[in-house]
Amino acid sequence: MTLTELGAELAAARKARHLSQTDLARASGVSRQSISLLERGAITDLGVRKLMRVLEVLDLEFVVRPVGHPLTLDDLRPKSA
Repeated sequence: MTLTELGAELAAARKARHLSQTDLARASGVSRQSISLLERGAITDLGVRKLMRVLEVLDLEFVVRPVGHPLTLDDLRPKSA
């Protein structure tokens, strides 16, 4: 996934939750300008902690897997709470 694709996914998730960039910024503690840059794939340095806070507000998680790893049924199954 490219930074531009990540930004588009985050923007879509934010909009699906009816949040403005300002709402997301306030809830995550990340500046609105950084949210805007992130959504456009134009941010040069955000930091993992800030990204994790944005993902948490959007009810998303960060997953690391080997390059080329095909999705499995476990990957597609919703996580139980």
